[in-house]
Amino acid sequence: MQPAKPVPSSDAVDANRPKRIADQVADKLLDMITAGVFLPGDRLPGERQLAEDMKVSRVSIRAALQKLKTRGYLRAVQGGGTEVLSSTGIEMDTAMTDLVRDSLNNLRDLQEIRCTLETWRARRAAINASDEDIELLRIAYRQAHDPRRAPKYRADDDHPLHMMIGRASGSIIYYHVMKMLHDVLQAALTEIRFNNLSGPSFDRMVQEHHYAIVEAIAARDPDASEKAMSEHLQAVIKYFTLSAVNKPN
Repeated sequence: MQPAKPVPSSDAVDANRPKRIADQVADKLLDMITAGVFLPGDRLPGERQLAEDMKVSRVSIRAALQKLKTRGYLRAVQGGGTEVLSSTGIEMDTAMTDLVRDSLNNLRDLQEIRCTLETWRARRAAINASDEDIELLRIAYRQAHDPRRAPKYRADDDHPLHMMIGRASGSIIYYHVMKMLHDVLQAALTEIRFNNLSGPSFDRMVQEHHYAIVEAIAARDPDASEKAMSEHLQAVIKYFTLSAVNKPN
């Protein structure tokens, strides 16, 4: 009498079962996000374009996008479209915003952590930035300090410049981490109204610092890039601290 054949476990069966097309599409999109083809803040092509590019149905594309939205990699954009989120997920963004919104100590800690990370980032950008990256940095700098822009857009204009330096660093992991930190800081600072306390002197300081950072990266000088970024962020930390002390009730 021959021994009975072992019954495959459900895990083994699942491992051997071909993936649904939607799951394959989701995996491919996630690989593209991991590789930096799509970065946090980027909008994905429309469903029709994705379906044509991947040679699958729009139904499969829609299911794949929904899967990645559920997992926190994507979100629907108001007015249509899909945007890549930080791989840390929106729940972490919300939790950290709550932690720093009402605590100056937490805000200062986060700024100091950001300073450590961004000085590394600036140094690496000076080493890795392509000619195209440098041109995009200079465009972002001009947009951030366009005198025709109203002061209320200051935070919105500052954000792309810092993220462009992150892109130039060539580190996808860094880019995702800093996207989350920047979103938290921007949300927190807006809520506690630090942006309303700045003025022409602060704006001039920031513009001078940004110029020094961009030009040091363009000169491929890692030491100068690191120093310029450190001086900028330390000055911002000092400014936030003084603004909080002098903030009217």
